[in-house]
Amino acid sequence: MTDLTTPQTWAIATDDTQLTLGLVEGKLCLTDFRNPLAAWNWAQKADQKPAVVTFLATTGGPKPEPLTWVFREVLTATGQVTFVFTCASPALELRSQWLAQPGRGPVRHVMTIRNQDNHPVAVDAQPSLDLTLHPPEPAIPGLCWWYVNDEGCLWGDSPDVAQAPGYYQEPVVAGATREILASSGYDFIPIAICDAGSSHGIYYAVEWSHCFLRFGGLPGSQIRLEAGNPPSKPILIASGEEFLVPPVLLGAYAGDFDDCGNSLRSYLFHHSMPDVLRTDPTYPKLEWNSFTATGKTHKTQTEPTAWDPVEVKYYPFIKEVAALGFEEVAVDVAWWEGPEPVADPIDWPQGMKAAGDATHQLGMRYVLYWSDNENTADPDACNVREQRIRRLFQEYGADTWRSDATRGAVICPDYLAVKGFYDLLDRLQCEIPNFQWENCGGGGPIKDYGALKRCTKIQSHDSISPAITHRRVFWDSSLVLHPIQLQGFVGWKARNRPGEPGGLVYDFRTCALGAFQWFFDSPVPTNGGIPWTDDERRAIAREVQTYKTRLRPLIRTAQLYHILPRPDDRNWDGIQYYDPTNGKGVAYIFKPQSDQDRQTIRLKGLEAQHTYILDFEDGSNPSITLTGQQLMSTGFAMALPGIFVSELVWIRRA
Repeated sequence: MTDLTTPQTWAIATDDTQLTLGLVEGKLCLTDFRNPLAAWNWAQKADQKPAVVTFLATTGGPKPEPLTWVFREVLTATGQVTFVFTCASPALELRSQWLAQPGRGPVRHVMTIRNQDNHPVAVDAQPSLDLTLHPPEPAIPGLCWWYVNDEGCLWGDSPDVAQAPGYYQEPVVAGATREILASSGYDFIPIAICDAGSSHGIYYAVEWSHCFLRFGGLPGSQIRLEAGNPPSKPILIASGEEFLVPPVLLGAYAGDFDDCGNSLRSYLFHHSMPDVLRTDPTYPKLEWNSFTATGKTHKTQTEPTAWDPVEVKYYPFIKEVAALGFEEVAVDVAWWEGPEPVADPIDWPQGMKAAGDATHQLGMRYVLYWSDNENTADPDACNVREQRIRRLFQEYGADTWRSDATRGAVICPDYLAVKGFYDLLDRLQCEIPNFQWENCGGGGPIKDYGALKRCTKIQSHDSISPAITHRRVFWDSSLVLHPIQLQGFVGWKARNRPGEPGGLVYDFRTCALGAFQWFFDSPVPTNGGIPWTDDERRAIAREVQTYKTRLRPLIRTAQLYHILPRPDDRNWDGIQYYDPTNGKGVAYIFKPQSDQDRQTIRLKGLEAQHTYILDFEDGSNPSITLTGQQLMSTGFAMALPGIFVSELVWIRRA
């Protein structure tokens, strides 16, 4: 039995986050929380008490009972420590597990409450996290909160639709509290960062599709972090059953916001996404969504009614797509008739299995859309949805299920609905070989870390406006998510400079920032699009090969940097990747409607003492040789005449 009269501690650490947990007077506490390079202990100052981990105080329901938690034991293993507490009446067991995975990133905290009583016990929301911490002294300037909107909808054909910033920066002020909700609706990504002057900071995030985060400043130069399942009706834990508290990630970093993001992205890649993304170097795939190319049309060919696709347009379309080197094709909304996934016999007389076979024969993967309104909080309704999804794979040969919200929410805003949906996905993953989920829910609102553990990609937004909108949303979401899962979206009205190869390349590179997808009509239009020229075909075929051979490896594992300001459709914008292990990288440079033909670009993340050679994919500028220090401090000048033009600047260590 552990001696509770003497404080005891257990330390765990990733490469970025060091945590020391202790038992102080029988309570679980954080006694140390820091990044090793920053060396500031956010958990405890010398003259103050450590941060106490808060446990549920009462049962739920109309007659709440107080809960008294008593420490029982601590269990340790490599990189993890689990604290076990019990309550005598009602008989409950609480486990608080802290896991530090190898490599960079946060520590993961998972809490469970098991009902060992002989009758059901109601619980209200047990906090995933409720900590009072000590930021650096007020003398350090620039202490602020960062958080990010999911920007999942942004529907419209105007480039101004995403004009407002999708990320927020607010000073830490005593008495000022901010609460954000992350759900399957249009709100926020469930992460908050406390940054100390772009020199170091901490962050916390929740692995759940319906949760809140609350953060603010307290008197005495303290901050408070709270997170968990939003309060709702009490949840009954049956006798012998276990309640899973939404897991939380707690991390520390040294450097600026991009350093924070690169630490988190490394963790997400290695420990918190589907295995296929890690193990198969051909991901993310190049996907062409047939939404525009296969839809029925109005009386004229100028506005595709893409909500009702037809087979007769699909077969010639996929031959065009395969010839360009694309790897996936998606059949989108409304190919079915009635409540079940049964093909419309008039629009798809050969059926969806034939469409899948034809896609596979051309060497491409087959993505099949299905939308449902069955609430996964109800086990019977969840089973109905599960069986319908199974049919896509077992009867039609789908390689990926593409979700959406045209007939109801993908995930209802309820604890049991989230739990049921995750359980459904986990069963499908175990039982269907190579099962994959493409995450769309009326665009990209399901940008949370629980869903992203289970999806191969998420549609970033839902706008039909030009390329600028996607670059804005990518700029914001890539601050805290991995680009391998951030799926492009450029809609049917989006083409820049039709007939000119550089315009189509501009659009391609916008989608090629992460996981590629666009919604254009076929190169030989079936739905009122503008026919591609031979030069455009050749240009896109080259871009496809460049993506597969040079961009994709960097998207997978390189560091990501926001080297130019958030895109605004007037000034140059750009994103950089750099992999220090092999000294290779790329800077995507976009010049929209700007009259400034020259720009100085400063790179990030290079080794200052090394020499680098910069080459320009399109030959727009001569090669440049500079040191890492020069490229990061003074930068390099480049020229791009015209508007809606782009360039890939290749970075290689000499």
